[in-house]
Amino acid sequence: MKSIIYILVFLISYAVFSQHRTIEITNIKTGKVKVFVENQRIKIRTLDGKKHIGNLKISDTLSFTVNNQLVKIDSVQSIKYQPKTLATIKTVVLIAGLTIVGASLVAAYGGNDSAFLLFTVGSGVAISAGLLEGINANNSAIKWTFKIVDPSLKGEQAKQK
Repeated sequence: MKSIIYILVFLISYAVFSQHRTIEITNIKTGKVKVFVENQRIKIRTLDGKKHIGNLKISDTLSFTVNNQLVKIDSVQSIKYQPKTLATIKTVVLIAGLTIVGASLVAAYGGNDSAFLLFTVGSGVAISAGLLEGINANNSAIKWTFKIVDPSLKGEQAKQK
């Protein structure tokens, strides 16, 4: 009986203490909500045109850091999930495509008839690397609202309403 109680206390305390601060974005038209949690790899564009890619660390309810750069939530133009594996795959596909295009130039210089075929295949592979960028949607400030949610302050926010 004691072990069951200990297990229940552990699970309840784990659920209570595992709450993380998040960036919550809400679609203006549909009300759909997406959440970006701490230590998630993201890509941010700010209103001044700067791009930051890295792990998300939330500082307070008004700002967060990405790649050791402080960003205020009201200066975010767009936010996007940017997994490391997808970035690696995209780079490999781009390099492979450019290599094939380079091989087609060498084949064309040598007078080989397969140069056009190599160029076509290499161009297609390189373009597909650009298409991989569009797998994760870019959530811009035109269609989404951004806010930082801190679960430790939810009780205080409910009292204020």
